[in-house]
Amino acid sequence: MILNKKVAAGVVLAAVLAISAGVFLYKGSRPFDPSVDIKTFTSAKQYDNYYKNLLEVYKKDTYGGKTPEETIELFIDALKNEDTELAAKYFVPEKQKKEVEDLKAGMESGGVKLLLSVLGKERRGNYFDDKKFYEASTFDENNIAEFSFRLVLNPYTNVWKIESL
Repeated sequence: MILNKKVAAGVVLAAVLAISAGVFLYKGSRPFDPSVDIKTFTSAKQYDNYYKNLLEVYKKDTYGGKTPEETIELFIDALKNEDTELAAKYFVPEKQKKEVEDLKAGMESGGVKLLLSVLGKERRGNYFDDKKFYEASTFDENNIAEFSFRLVLNPYTNVWKIESL
């Protein structure tokens, strides 16, 4: 009877350790998601890990142009080819996941066609903060600004990323 209790306790302990190891390995193997809501973080360690991983994503991100206008043109070309996955890669990494969903919905609703028609109009913009940011607008035939967008320079790969559209 005592031997059976020891065996049972050993089996339970082994099961707990196996489950713990599985959970640890599963969490460790999930790809980093830059779009996670950091407002849900409850510790400084979560913030530190997030920003460490985000920095690595930025260092590897080569989608974008050497100028803000080139990035917008690449984005437009991807949308014309109905490649929402590629089009979303021209956004900052934190927004790419949501943009894929939004652009797919926009393809179905006709919103992307409207966006393309607006982006096809005259665009004028300015650089800010030592040329790290670029804000631009499109203008209608009466020279009235009707749509604005903002891009940021990825300092690690020197490509421009869409921050807001």
